[in-house]
Amino acid sequence: MSESRTHDDVFYDHMRKGDEHRDIVKFMLEQSGYSVHPYGYEQAISSIKSKLGKNARGSKTVRRIRSSPDLLVYDEQKNDLMLVEVKMRNSDKPKIAPELIDRIKEFWNDTILVLVVPYENVFYAQRISELETKPVYYRLADFEKFQDIFTRVKPECISRYRDIAREAVQKNRGASLEE
Repeated sequence: MSESRTHDDVFYDHMRKGDEHRDIVKFMLEQSGYSVHPYGYEQAISSIKSKLGKNARGSKTVRRIRSSPDLLVYDEQKNDLMLVEVKMRNSDKPKIAPELIDRIKEFWNDTILVLVVPYENVFYAQRISELETKPVYYRLADFEKFQDIFTRVKPECISRYRDIAREAVQKNRGASLEE
């Protein structure tokens, strides 16, 4: 990190880049008839996150809050409430920190992880409880197509947002989004 950029600068840049992909997924779900609400820790404690000391960051409460999913999704047709975590990766073999998967499994095991990658279908999803903890995932072997989990999302909706997501990935190509 350069001396002119503070820890807060990096934190807010990372949040902004992640927000783009979370918002794309949110819009797709809303346009498909789901009710979608922001949920993650960025919503609740972003203003105090940078003030937490090292000891506090490792506490069980802080780990739970930091691993909280991005979205709360309600499917009125199925009367089903889902937690959704969105991650963007610019690789055909996306890396997701094993510690992150372990934290989500520990506190939010019923979460659905949505993976946005600039290849083929672009949008993939899998229930955290069904993911093995490992450093590299294969979008086709470890994940389902997004619309297989969110069955109300139509192919036209995927097509509409595919290019938008690819552009956002390209724009953030140099970003470190491995958490």
